[in-house]
Amino acid sequence: MPLKMNRGKNQIMYSYLPGYTFDFDKSSAIAQIESIRGIQRTDLNLHLILQAIRNQAAAWGDLAPVFADPRRDQFVLLEPKKVYARLFPKVFWCQNRQCGRVFDYSRSDTIPKQGTCPTCKRGRLAQLRFVKIHRCGDIKPLTPPYECKSCKTKNQFALDTRGSERISQFVWVCRKCGHRTSVFAGYCSACNWEALSGENDNKKKQMSIEVHRANRVFYPHYAVLLNQPGAEVNRLLGIDKWEVVAGGFFMELPELAGKTVREFANEQRQSAASTFTLSEAEIAQFKAKGYTDDQIKLLTQMQTELTDTRQQQQISLSPASISQSLTRQTGVPERVWLSAGQELLEAVLPFQSNQTQNLFTLPNPNTEQAQAQGLVSQLGLAQLSLASDFPMTHVTFGYSRAEYTPRDCRLNPFPADREHQGKFPLFVDTIQADAIIVRLDPQRVWRWLEKNNLKVSLPKGATDAQKAQRAHFVQLFSDLSDPNIQQESVTLTQTLTANYIEARMVFGLLHTMSHLFLKKAALLCGLDRISLAEYVLPRALMFAIYSNHRFGATIGALSSLFEQSLPDWLGQVMGDTRRCIYDPVCQSQGGNCHACTHLAETSCRFFNLNLGRPFLFGGYDAKIGQIDYGYWDASLNQSDSLQP
Repeated sequence: MPLKMNRGKNQIMYSYLPGYTFDFDKSSAIAQIESIRGIQRTDLNLHLILQAIRNQAAAWGDLAPVFADPRRDQFVLLEPKKVYARLFPKVFWCQNRQCGRVFDYSRSDTIPKQGTCPTCKRGRLAQLRFVKIHRCGDIKPLTPPYECKSCKTKNQFALDTRGSERISQFVWVCRKCGHRTSVFAGYCSACNWEALSGENDNKKKQMSIEVHRANRVFYPHYAVLLNQPGAEVNRLLGIDKWEVVAGGFFMELPELAGKTVREFANEQRQSAASTFTLSEAEIAQFKAKGYTDDQIKLLTQMQTELTDTRQQQQISLSPASISQSLTRQTGVPERVWLSAGQELLEAVLPFQSNQTQNLFTLPNPNTEQAQAQGLVSQLGLAQLSLASDFPMTHVTFGYSRAEYTPRDCRLNPFPADREHQGKFPLFVDTIQADAIIVRLDPQRVWRWLEKNNLKVSLPKGATDAQKAQRAHFVQLFSDLSDPNIQQESVTLTQTLTANYIEARMVFGLLHTMSHLFLKKAALLCGLDRISLAEYVLPRALMFAIYSNHRFGATIGALSSLFEQSLPDWLGQVMGDTRRCIYDPVCQSQGGNCHACTHLAETSCRFFNLNLGRPFLFGGYDAKIGQIDYGYWDASLNQSDSLQP
């Protein structure tokens, strides 16, 4: 009878994925996930999901070939329902220390039915818990040498740990002649690492030996995006250059005032009406009802004028017209808005929902919320809002082994799914969460950069200085990964160096603030930190903290925080995060460590890079040196003007 286990969807999404090895509950068996069966999700927008994955995987370059330019016909979205596994590794080890023989059944369809060693007849056979892995993604069982170098005997090896937990101390022992051989993983035979990565490093060509359950054996990789299902949003995505429309909403262009994305998409769907004419039959019907010729003529004139007005409105609201207005007012070229469209759409949609409350526009703020409005000014925020309906889509799209960070490993897709025409599966889960959304004040960020002697200037030709100042940050992060702008393009999943000093300053500020807000929120809500996650939108100078579970203690936790504990939360963020328990060592190395700024891997999609308390409080940054003024320096409060 096959073994069975029950696991929640979150565990499957982040652990029990194809290629993952695990111990069966209440059993000594070790197994590896072969495949996952699930329900195909056609209600989610595959185009946006693939765009998010491509952005996430861009840092790997040639080491993520499948995700460099993903096509819709290559992938299928699956909501996990059932997991299938196989016994792995099929290498067994006699637990009798006087014997200790290792038996390799990897190439056999059968395994020992009896749990007793066939050689000593006394020891219990157990699966060998060690495996060999390589940074290309290959995994193999740890097997003994083919034959003894001394006596040439085959299949007579035992594993001797010599009482140590260190694999480097283990040896293979020939039970015939006693010859000892060190345990060595060897070089990976599944790849040519030098050809893959361009690195000629022998150490990186070698496989590693690990306990199968060690973290290094399997790293899942995932993307997160704000999911707004619905026909209206899909209609918007069908409009040519819809990205500039998202930019227009984000920049609050007058042409779009009073409209929502959904209303705009519906209006664009309706084609311009043709010139109004009445047929002979329709005229006869009107006359039969008593209408005169003059009344019918007036009706025709009114309808024609209305049609002309609508046509003019359509022209003024066309993506081409919006693009002209955007570039004229901000001085930022169209290519920037096209590259930033998805992120800006995600920044806009939550605020067009009737489920989002802005701290500054609450009709009847309570005492705590009124007190928090003053603290927000000191923190340099332009907006703090509660979204009680924050629909997030989590997509686990691949895995790596041995390493987790870009350039150090290959990013692999999960095996093609035969039940879905050989497409690569993307495992998805949607969460309706509550979230607190924070947006920095672009004017204060601008002043902060200038106070630290960074030369920033408005885009040339802008007709609206305030919009241009805000658009500058959209361009800053769009140009960062544009190979036509930088000699060597980078992404925010890589460490930003002094070559990108302004981007490091701004993103380091936003990212660090997001982590500190999340840590203090978890503490006040009485939650584990992994129950909350961040969602950072750098171009919008915005981040959100949201509950990443669909049920349990996290439901409503951030809503309660927004309603009852804002002053405590904001006060702790400002007052308790200046120091780290590892200071002065942490401070001297950039004010960035697991105790003060880092989050769990499942909570931060930027690999805990580009962080540091000096962005907030001033001090030494490991990449750009001394930061004289932190963003929360009191001197920056003097001319703050919040704009809710």
